[in-house]
Amino acid sequence: MAGAETMFERAQRIAPIVRAEAEASEKLGTMTPKVVQAIKDAGLFWMLLEKKVGGFQAPMTDCMRAWEEIGAADGSAGWTLMANSTGTAVPYAYCSEEAVAEIYSGPELPIMAGMLGPGGAGVEVDGALTGSGKYRFGSGSLHATWIGAGMFVMDDKIMRKLPDGSPEVRVCWRPASEAKFHDEWDVMGLRGTGSVDYDLENVTTPAGFHHERQIDRGLREWRLYDIGIPGLACAGHTGMALGLMRRALEEATRIAFGKKRPAYQTVLGEQQVFRHDFAYHEAAYHAARDTTLRLYDETQDFLESGGVLTPAMRARFRQNCIYVHRTAADVITFCYQMGGSESLRNPSDLGRCMRDICVANQHIFVDTIAMQDIAVPILDEWKQRVAAAQTA
Repeated sequence: MAGAETMFERAQRIAPIVRAEAEASEKLGTMTPKVVQAIKDAGLFWMLLEKKVGGFQAPMTDCMRAWEEIGAADGSAGWTLMANSTGTAVPYAYCSEEAVAEIYSGPELPIMAGMLGPGGAGVEVDGALTGSGKYRFGSGSLHATWIGAGMFVMDDKIMRKLPDGSPEVRVCWRPASEAKFHDEWDVMGLRGTGSVDYDLENVTTPAGFHHERQIDRGLREWRLYDIGIPGLACAGHTGMALGLMRRALEEATRIAFGKKRPAYQTVLGEQQVFRHDFAYHEAAYHAARDTTLRLYDETQDFLESGGVLTPAMRARFRQNCIYVHRTAADVITFCYQMGGSESLRNPSDLGRCMRDICVANQHIFVDTIAMQDIAVPILDEWKQRVAAAQTA
């Protein structure tokens, strides 16, 4: 499957299809079959798999640009793609060789989805984990072939703990046919993501097909997997948010030079206040984007040169994710307000951007309170710098 075309170029090629199907995906509640097939044909679901199993092993910055491109075409499609493409890399990176051989050796590469946080509990016997659970927000599940599910591990009805005292959560991977999906995804934004609820009832996951949720060392050759599940997830969420931001700026520009408001002497784009505020928010977009690309480019170089991520380095993935989402909310709100009635009347691309970023900012990954914990290792790093400067 590997080829000379970058992930970004592949995303560019199918973006017109995704954009044209955005309204239909919203009405359907999940990506239309036409969009799913286009993403399959472009190979984007497998951008983070190693080449040896038919993936692309793409640089993280290339993946980031692809998520941004699809997110700009349709926020729901960008969200779904990032969930499926990062999710499809997880069992490959962290499950056993035997599990990888079974999951990734079929006539078609798998597509993963699911809620990896704990929604159930199980009992481990001879390495196999048997349990049940109810899960929410299974983005991209309706076209996935395998489903992931986090489960607490119980020993005699007592929750097993890790050495640091936190509960042990195993991420179990099962064929999607073993899950019962509920078609109730009716929300304000990101309506086309198919983030449905699903249940697993008395399911047994063999040894090797489940792994610790906090694992931070990949079991395959590609050292990028040492970024861990949170690092992969933060990258995907951030790329999608960048795409929403870019699309909103595009729509605001189109509207600004295509209409004249009743109280204005000229079109909106020639008004000084609009020019000032547009320049400010456009700079905010580029600052967020450039910071993100630099972060993941430096991280991949560091890992592939044999480096081991420090707690501060890991904290910066989520720090960056929250920063970009907050910036996107500010930029998109400006664009939405400048759109006037075109932001209000459905179907509205600007209206969809606004709804999508509002919902994206409700995700637990970008909850502002997380900054409190993120700051601890980052402050420790800064304190070390200050101490070193004082003793120099």
